[in-house]
Amino acid sequence: MSSTRGSSPSWSSYALDALERWQPGAPVPVVFPLAAWQPDRETLSAWMAAHIAQTYPGATWGGELLAAERILPVLDGLDELAAPLRAHAVRRLNAELDPGSPVMLTCRTQVYGEVVEAGDVFTSAAVVELQPLSFKEASRYLVRTSRPLRGSDGQRSTCWDPVLTRLREHPGDPSGAALQQVLGTPLMVAMARTVYGDTGADPMELLDGGRFSGPEALEQHLLDAFVPAAFGDAPDADRAGHWLRFLARHLERRRTRDLAWWELRLALPWLLRSLGPVLLLGCMATAVSVGLGEPTTPLAFVAGVCTGHVVLSRGRTWAEPGRVARLSGQPAGRWRIPRELVLSVAVAAPLGVAVGSVGSLGFAWGDFNPIHFNAGGRLGPVAAAMAAGLATATMLAVLGLAGDVRPSTMPLLGRQRLRSPVLGVLSVAAVLLAAFVAFVLGTEFVSEPVSLAIGALAGLVVALAVWPGVTGRAAAPVIRRERRRRPGPALLRPLSVGLLGGLCLGAAFGLAHASTLGARASMNADFPSGAVVHRTADGGAYALTTGGWHYGRHPDGTRFVRTPGPVLGVVSTWDGRSYARFGADEVRDCAHEPECTTFYGPIELHLSRGSYTNVRVGLPNGVFADDTGFQNELPPRVEDWLYAVPPRRLFEAALTFGLAFGLSIGVITGVAAGVHRWLATPVDIARASSPLAGLRSDRATAVTRGIVVMAFGTTLGVFLLRSLPMSQSSMGLPMVVWLPIGLLAIALSAWGWLLVVRLWLCGMGRLPWRLMAFLDEAHRRGVLRQAGAVYQFRHARLQEQLAAADRT
Repeated sequence: MSSTRGSSPSWSSYALDALERWQPGAPVPVVFPLAAWQPDRETLSAWMAAHIAQTYPGATWGGELLAAERILPVLDGLDELAAPLRAHAVRRLNAELDPGSPVMLTCRTQVYGEVVEAGDVFTSAAVVELQPLSFKEASRYLVRTSRPLRGSDGQRSTCWDPVLTRLREHPGDPSGAALQQVLGTPLMVAMARTVYGDTGADPMELLDGGRFSGPEALEQHLLDAFVPAAFGDAPDADRAGHWLRFLARHLERRRTRDLAWWELRLALPWLLRSLGPVLLLGCMATAVSVGLGEPTTPLAFVAGVCTGHVVLSRGRTWAEPGRVARLSGQPAGRWRIPRELVLSVAVAAPLGVAVGSVGSLGFAWGDFNPIHFNAGGRLGPVAAAMAAGLATATMLAVLGLAGDVRPSTMPLLGRQRLRSPVLGVLSVAAVLLAAFVAFVLGTEFVSEPVSLAIGALAGLVVALAVWPGVTGRAAAPVIRRERRRRPGPALLRPLSVGLLGGLCLGAAFGLAHASTLGARASMNADFPSGAVVHRTADGGAYALTTGGWHYGRHPDGTRFVRTPGPVLGVVSTWDGRSYARFGADEVRDCAHEPECTTFYGPIELHLSRGSYTNVRVGLPNGVFADDTGFQNELPPRVEDWLYAVPPRRLFEAALTFGLAFGLSIGVITGVAAGVHRWLATPVDIARASSPLAGLRSDRATAVTRGIVVMAFGTTLGVFLLRSLPMSQSSMGLPMVVWLPIGLLAIALSAWGWLLVVRLWLCGMGRLPWRLMAFLDEAHRRGVLRQAGAVYQFRHARLQEQLAAADRT
């Protein structure tokens, strides 16, 4: 269907007819494919001028020719615009074009009817609907669009002239009648024009009755030959058909016509389809850890992330509005406990039991440390790493990065102009001030290099926060987005989700961990099993073990252990206190110190009742000194006995850690998820200008999102953990768990999934490495058509034919 204003109506060969009738001084017809136009953000004249400059390099005068009406625009393919943009395009055409300006607009009849009903009619235009083709019109089109040839007599001809001559001379030939029937549809005419127009193939073969038994065989031949002919001059012409057949078969399995690049992950094997980016990053981390000689812990962490991701990615994610409403207690129907939350708790509890079964029963470094294990076994570190991986997967689910994958965009990424130089100066000052304050405060808690990183992150956060207010309205953002959410609900709802998820996860792990430790501590005897206990006259006791260690307990409750053999060390005095140091190096250094003496003999480590930090060393001569590190050299079982605490206190410490860990993870994740949900917006697929624009927007959004999430999480975590009841040795655990989040947030985006698709499917030879460039080329060659953010095969018959060929 075509609409024309200011000119006589015609059909799809209008541009060719106009060129043949062109006279000096008349406007020159130029075809403009509307699929590349964004009518909600670009004026028609600016877009056409940019299209001319891009199509004809060096043609900077396109705007002048358009203004002087020296160009006759042929606006081709209104139906290839995204559905919500079509009515907007017609309204913009009516607003920008004069009623008498010559222009031609082509569109499918049904789509044009929908546009008129939803929006506006193309005013002052004659509407022409194409009727079924006659063979005479089809043959005329084929002759006019084919490569010209010169016969032996010097006359101009084409490859179709012998065919037409044969049909005129033998009107009753069955093969000729079949060909005329096939060329009665525009699709088959387009197929025949591509297969024989410029390829040098001879269309006389279509009249071979022995080869083609009827119209169906002719149609199948044209459909089979179309793709090789369309890619005849392409470097990968021999493989283009194989790639397109795979894509057609993929769409057939999914029972759809929309070829969305972010849904190609569904063509991966099950394991990659569920865990592709996580496995990719896990393989990279494992390779690095193997090089460092410790692959067990990273492998266990990856296993925990994978397990949690599979559990939590079933169905909708927690970040969706309906799920958030249920989690936060807001009215949304009957409140139900999310299935993912139940499953994550069910996974966390066994991990807590595994960690508690080998955890230390004492406060070895003055306080409870959940990752300090006795017996040197592997089960404890593996279970702890898997628990950390599960916590990471829970954070990903709260951030909305588990479940369905769709492209997204962020309002910070548009091209913006500065509103005021004064605001710009003030914003720079705010960024520098935030970075300086974060650095100064950070130096009180962490090392200087870490403080520099915290300051840089704080500056980045403030820069991202103030930039939208400094800049004006975006001139041309990448993708049109929905109205920005209000910051209050956008921040509070994910915070409630994060708190609930973190506390449930921490409570399940902490309760199982604490119960296991408490049970072990209650069953633990005063002295190691198998040891012969001796009682002293003053009420004390001691025991000897097979390893030679001497365990003792004084009447006042002080515990001590004596080494099985002599120990070499020195005693130095400083500021009125004596300190014991051990090792040959300390003995050599002792020669240069004024108040330093050496000793060699068995020593005792004494720990007063109720104290877990003040370890005193009993030297061979009976003098006591402060320990400076020998306690760290104790065997795990000896250390457990020396630092043992009552079961109740051990239970309370383990449960407190689990709750504090869950609270910190929940707060950090909830705030980061709120910021992410406020800033990031899913791409409106129906309004996206093109698949490539959606990919570029998602790629930029993914990187920005990873940086923003890491910035908020790290900055908040450093200051939040200082106020939690956690030991210094355990404070860094939530931050360690949080570190991979930024990279995982980038990897689990639609762009990150596309990378996995390319690595696997391209490595298997099923798709080209430059996938998006290939799809764009297939669109330019007429094999695919564009429908907003997705591609489609130009006709369902073509897709079915390619899919059938792939099955065979």
